[in-house]
Amino acid sequence: MFTIALRVLWNGGVARIAVEQARNAKAKLLVYRESFYNYDLSGIYVEFLRRKGEKGFLTPLFRKITEIYAKNRGDEATVDLDLIVKASRIIKEPALFHDQFAGITGYLRKVFHGEDYAIYLHETSLTLKGIKYLIPKVMERKVLEGAKIILTNSQWNKRVLEDKGMGAEVLYPGCYTIDEVEEDKENFVLAVSMWDEGRRPEIYGEIAKRIKGRLIMAGSWARRDTMEEFKRKYPEVIVTDRISEDKLRELYKKASLTIRFGFDERGPGMAVLESLCNGTAVIVNDGLGGKEFVIEGENGYVIKDWKEAVDRINEVLENHKLRRSLSINALETGKKYSWRNHAIKLTEIMEKIA
Repeated sequence: MFTIALRVLWNGGVARIAVEQARNAKAKLLVYRESFYNYDLSGIYVEFLRRKGEKGFLTPLFRKITEIYAKNRGDEATVDLDLIVKASRIIKEPALFHDQFAGITGYLRKVFHGEDYAIYLHETSLTLKGIKYLIPKVMERKVLEGAKIILTNSQWNKRVLEDKGMGAEVLYPGCYTIDEVEEDKENFVLAVSMWDEGRRPEIYGEIAKRIKGRLIMAGSWARRDTMEEFKRKYPEVIVTDRISEDKLRELYKKASLTIRFGFDERGPGMAVLESLCNGTAVIVNDGLGGKEFVIEGENGYVIKDWKEAVDRINEVLENHKLRRSLSINALETGKKYSWRNHAIKLTEIMEKIA
């Protein structure tokens, strides 16, 4: 057995991947801090270093430090340096660390105990400009260079790392596919994310004003005040906030399209893959790693801006035959990925770390 180390268990793509890896690879899941989530953890060997609602003595200080780099992500985004160090005294077996901050734990184990470790990198700070990013970039480089294996979630991320002189292997996330496409898709477009100001929710609000159907934004919000302000400004949008996994799957299956924008977000965006696996075509922009799943005009579209997105959405909503074709092809794409195959490959990779 190996360990999968996750800094924060909350409703986000990183946590979703870690949970399903642990479930399907029969690995131990070590969660540094528990937050709000809807994941079914039955059948998973999970250990928490800090339970929901608990705070450490230095938590306020770590929150202030985190705000320098992630001002609008809310308290739950705090990087708990005390737990990162604590984990280095607990993990004593091969481990995969989700993100470069959790990877500090692996780096400490290697420095003091000579143990190898693997990193699953979702996004990198190495391309960021500005003096304030100097320390995170130095830290990330040391963590990545110290890892025996670097895994990442997109070819885009792989190319960035190669440009920085580091090799990486792409291991796309997995998904659970449905058996067949819903016969009667409903007249709405779905957007799923962990919402904050960095996701630019106002873009979806402007789209909602102009499409010939509803737009539903599903998923938790990092800050409630951000959500409430958005709802006041864009009453046209149906905002679900946090919903169950079962309800989310139903939305994926019933939606005519799923839309997701990224802004130099090199990760795929779990909503893109999960939409395809539920037989729903996707519209993404060029700034999202999820474009790697899109076959233009067959299972979705890659667009340049929200105005083009409006045109594409209305085209699909008004054309049943086109929507049906896109949906069938979307499911066929989704079938190429599965959590089982992901887990088999991950286990083979982790066996290289003794």
